[in-house]
Amino acid sequence: MKRKSLLVLSLLSLLALFLLLGNSRELDKTLLLKGGSFLEGLKIVHKKNGTSMWTLNASRADIIEGSDRVKLNDVVLRVENKEMTIYSPEGFYNMESRDMTLNGKIKAVSKGYTIITESVEWNQSKGEIKTKEAVKIESKKFNVEGVGMEADSEQKVRILKNVKATFYR
Repeated sequence: MKRKSLLVLSLLSLLALFLLLGNSRELDKTLLLKGGSFLEGLKIVHKKNGTSMWTLNASRADIIEGSDRVKLNDVVLRVENKEMTIYSPEGFYNMESRDMTLNGKIKAVSKGYTIITESVEWNQSKGEIKTKEAVKIESKKFNVEGVGMEADSEQKVRILKNVKATFYR
């Protein structure tokens, strides 16, 4: 009788342990990052000469151990001087160079237009944005589609290949 009770108790304990570990998403993420730390509700404000240039918000930032990179979730980047807000489900921020890569369905919204793509690399020090993915620019006056885009600090935007433009009256 004792053996059966001990066996049942052991199986229940083992089952409870598997259920506890199986439902713990935080534990899985921590193990994936090999013990890295994370922040919830991250906000970074970049100022130049006392003026706010851009503000980065993320619901979670996983600091990758042994690296200068931070994995971001639910990214909202507000570029103040361009009056643009960029939304992305995830990205990586390099703390040393301050460069950023955004991945997933990225949507940049400004006053007169919207840009949609799947991946963006932002070199903050040069003010350059690049993507090799399909790009769609929508506005009330025109739509432009193509593959690959480069934009610089002087607001020059180039669509690199397979450009299709539609203009409205």
